[in-house]
Amino acid sequence: MKIPILKIPFYEEDLNFIKAGVETILASGELTMGRCTGQFEEQFADFVGSRFAVACSNGTAALELILRGLGIEGREIIIPTNTFMATPLAVMHSGNRVVFADSEPATLGLDIDDVERRVTDRTAGVILVHVGGIITPAVERLRRLCDEKRLYLIEDCAHAHGSAIDGKHAGTLGVAGAFSFFPTKVLTTGEGGMVTTDSESLARQLRILRNHGKDPELEGRISEFGNNHRMSEVTALFGIQQVKQAHRIITERRNIAKFYDSFLDAIMGLHRLKVPEKVFTTYYKYPVYLSDDVQRSELKSALKKRHGVMLTGEVYANLCHSEPLWQHYTYCGRTRSTAADFCTLSPKCGCGQPQTGFPGAEYISRQHICLPLYPGLKPAELEYVVDSLATEMKRLRK
Repeated sequence: MKIPILKIPFYEEDLNFIKAGVETILASGELTMGRCTGQFEEQFADFVGSRFAVACSNGTAALELILRGLGIEGREIIIPTNTFMATPLAVMHSGNRVVFADSEPATLGLDIDDVERRVTDRTAGVILVHVGGIITPAVERLRRLCDEKRLYLIEDCAHAHGSAIDGKHAGTLGVAGAFSFFPTKVLTTGEGGMVTTDSESLARQLRILRNHGKDPELEGRISEFGNNHRMSEVTALFGIQQVKQAHRIITERRNIAKFYDSFLDAIMGLHRLKVPEKVFTTYYKYPVYLSDDVQRSELKSALKKRHGVMLTGEVYANLCHSEPLWQHYTYCGRTRSTAADFCTLSPKCGCGQPQTGFPGAEYISRQHICLPLYPGLKPAELEYVVDSLATEMKRLRK
C-alpha cells in the first residue's frame, strides 16, 4: 500500500459544478474580477463570520495588502519565527521590519511573554499565525496586550479555514485575517487568497490596492500605489465550490484526526499535540512530537522506503530566522550592501545583529512529524499508517 503526501478529491458533483461554471464564465467574457469573485467573497465572509471579504491573488498578497491598507510603513511587525517564510516576506514587501518571536510547543502559537519583551516604540502590530489550524488560547491575552500598546492584531489564517475559539472564527479575532488557498490548504483553489475584516474602510482600501490603485469613486483613476493582486474568475469558481463543500471537507479531516487520537497514545515514543478544549480546529496538519531517541529524518525515510507512507511537511522544520536569506538581506528587506543608504529604520534597525532566543520554536521544529491527513483517506489506509508508524518506532527506539 502507498500513502501519498496529498490527494485532492473532486467528486462527480464537484466536477459537474466546475465544468458548468467554466462554460458560464467563458460565455460571459468576464475572466477576472467578475460575478464569481463577488459571490466567492460573499460566501467566504458568511463562512468566516466577518462583515467583509476581499479576494486576491494569494495568501502572501493578502498579508501585504492588510499592512499596506492599514498604512503601516517603516515600522516593526512581530511575527513567530515558526511560520512559513511568506509571513516575513509580506512584512518586508510592505516596507516594514520583521521582528521574530518564540512559540509555545503546547499550542504552536506565539509565546505572549516573548512578544511582550520584543515590543518597542517602533512596533506597529503583531501577526498571529494559527499554525496547524490551532488557535492559541492565549489569543485573548495577546489582544489585551495589543490594545494596551495600541498595536494592530493581524491574523495569518493560512492554516485555519473554519477553525474557531469559543465559537469565534479565525479571521475575526483581530483587525483583519489573511487566508491562503494553496493546494495543501483545508480549502483550496490552487492559488488565491482572501482578507476578512469587519472594517468597511479597510475593505474599501484593499479593493483599491489589489487593482493597481484604481479608485471606483474616481472612475477608475489611480489614487493609490497599488499592485496587481486580482483573482481570476476561474479561481473564484473553485472557491465557491470549496465553500459549498466546506462542511464535508472539515468533517472528514476531523474524523481522520479522531482516528489518530484513538490509536497514537499506545505507541511508545510519540506524544500527540492535544487541542485545547475551547478550540475547534479543522486540522490543517496533525502534528506528533517524537521522543529524543528517534531521529525524524530516519523515521520519515524508513516509512517511505519500507512501507510507502509519505509524511507531509512539518510546521515547520526550518525556522524563519535561520534561513540563508538573512546573510544577504536585512530584516526590512534591503540588501546588506545598500542598507545604510536605503533602510528606513537605519541605524535603529539593528540589521547587522541576528535575532535569537527561540527555545520553544526550536523544540517544535526539531521534534515533530505530521501524519497524512486529507479527505479521501480510507480507514484501511489510516490503519496502515498507524501500524507502519508503530513498527518503525519500535524498531528505531531499540
